[in-house]
Amino acid sequence: MAVSEKQPKMPVSHRVLAVAGFLIAPALWIALKHFGLVSDRYLPSPDAVIRACWELEPNIFVHLAFTAFRLACGFVAGVGTGILLGIAVTRSKILSYLISPMLDSMRSIPAMAIVPFFLLWFGFSEEGKILLVVTGIAFNIAVAVNQVLREIPEKHRIMFKSFGIKASSMTRDYSIPRILETLLPTIRFSLSTAIGVVIVSELLGSQVGLGYVVQTARSTFSMHVIFLATILLGILSAIVDRVVTTLWNRAVYWR
Repeated sequence: MAVSEKQPKMPVSHRVLAVAGFLIAPALWIALKHFGLVSDRYLPSPDAVIRACWELEPNIFVHLAFTAFRLACGFVAGVGTGILLGIAVTRSKILSYLISPMLDSMRSIPAMAIVPFFLLWFGFSEEGKILLVVTGIAFNIAVAVNQVLREIPEKHRIMFKSFGIKASSMTRDYSIPRILETLLPTIRFSLSTAIGVVIVSELLGSQVGLGYVVQTARSTFSMHVIFLATILLGILSAIVDRVVTTLWNRAVYWR
């Protein structure tokens, strides 16, 4: 009977350092404001930022929920679209000749540059914001998937011939597992891109969301509200990144 190996626990000293690293920025912020080293014009006080949670209408957490929803829908759809497109281009020479030039050209265009087009096409609709995120990350992921699947090690090719593995089963038995093993860094980078695209779309055309909060606070010089939205965006980014990394590592169980 196979015995499962337990993952080594993190040493206590490492946990203390991790907690300390998390608390350095808040502690420095509190110290700077306590001793009056930075004016409120450049760095608002922590209590002013906390009060901003209840000053906004609707509540700041409503804005956070809308941003998280747009990010989650666009990110999942973008990753799925990119993976499917990359597999299709790799398996079909016709699609490779037809689509590869477009992929190479589209992925070099900054995601922020296509925001005005989507605002003109879709207005302030939720569908437009989600499609914007999909477009912003799907092409890069497709190119990465295509690159991964084209660089099959020679030993794997020999194994396929030796065991008589059919081409029809390659996607399920080899392509998807290999993508899962190698694509996580690209996925995490795409997450950062997706967050930026969501915020820019909310800055330019939305009535709710963290980007809208930043835009409104900028026009009224409410620095404490901008700090609050930025902090919540950072927390959202860290949580989503941790969730994606955890789920991806669980999916690659054979490692």
